Amino acid sequence: MNKMNKCPVGVILGGYVNGLGLVRSLGQAGIPSIVIDCEKNIASQSKYVCNSFICPHPVEKTPAFIEFMIEVGKQLPNKGVIFCTNDIWLIPISKYQEHLKPYYLYPMSSWDIIERCEDKAQLYNLATEAGILHPKTITLNSIDELENYEGDLPYPCVLKPSITVGFMETLGTSRRTLHIETAEEMVYWKKRINDVGLIDTPLILQELIPGGAENLYTLTAYSNRDGDILAYSTGHKIRQNPPDAGTIVSGRVTPEPELFRLGKKLIKAAGYYGISNTEFKKDPRDGKFKLIEINPRPGMWNYSVMASGINLPYMAYEEVHGRTVSPVGSTEQELIWILGVMDFYLSLYGYKKKGFSEYSMNLWQWLRTIRGAKRVEAIFKLSDPLPGIVYLQHFL
Repeated sequence: MNKMNKCPVGVILGGYVNGLGLVRSLGQAGIPSIVIDCEKNIASQSKYVCNSFICPHPVEKTPAFIEFMIEVGKQLPNKGVIFCTNDIWLIPISKYQEHLKPYYLYPMSSWDIIERCEDKAQLYNLATEAGILHPKTITLNSIDELENYEGDLPYPCVLKPSITVGFMETLGTSRRTLHIETAEEMVYWKKRINDVGLIDTPLILQELIPGGAENLYTLTAYSNRDGDILAYSTGHKIRQNPPDAGTIVSGRVTPEPELFRLGKKLIKAAGYYGISNTEFKKDPRDGKFKLIEINPRPGMWNYSVMASGINLPYMAYEEVHGRTVSPVGSTEQELIWILGVMDFYLSLYGYKKKGFSEYSMNLWQWLRTIRGAKRVEAIFKLSDPLPGIVYLQHFL
């Protein structure tokens, strides 16, 4: 810890692109960070990082991970401010708040509220109570109920766990949800879920709203302890990986008042405190936004908000230290956030190689999709070059 000064540090759990965005946002406000991950990462290479650690896996070895966090916390000169980049960090960190609070500050809600956001069955009930539209959804308590289900959801449809952590990894797929096109595919996934021991996992069977990644909109926001949004940004994906159900690789920040209105209503109803990333899909059949999920943590493209002039992590850092944070709303600036090397590779080569030829394009088509606004590169930054160099080495 000899690199650390007396300033309370940001403790970033997860060191990929979203972790790097948090590190840079805090660093540009003069706040150093430590990065904790269970593997080597790019965020730890940032000039704004004063230390980094490799930890036990937070889900597979939860007790060892919590003990590790306690030991790190004991070495900090002041309580660190925790930021989670993924659900594998968020869930154990939230469940064990009482064990960790002697060493860390939490700019987020307690587990009971976070669980209501994480559990999609509870989330959709909350949305219904708040009058927020979502895809037609059927809750199943286990795969056995899916075996006996004879409902009226047409194919294609979506199958996903009520709580996602570990489910897709155990199934051996990089998709965030399963898009089921036919009855034969449904039979295959039923068997697969049984074979890998996920028979008792609560599931969600859901209507598939038509449209591609460009129809997926997000509200990135910081809300206070009363569930009131103090600052936010809205935008939509351009591309994701995998292209039909994956993680963002490029997106456009653009004002969407209706998206903000709905997200504000949901966050207030949940009473959620902290940085959140709420996703809706714009249904081309009626032009309305339908709720997909809320991530009660920063999302992958959190740095796009910083690039548009609003530092959400610093607001959270200040408020958790008891300092007054005034509402700033949103900016009207449009910009494009892009994971450039990956987005370029997938569009010109990678999608086709992975069996998604319909999403492949040539260079000029790709360039047209990312023009019309200021571009913000997710990793490569001349003022903080080492993360980009390390990323490029691993990518190649």
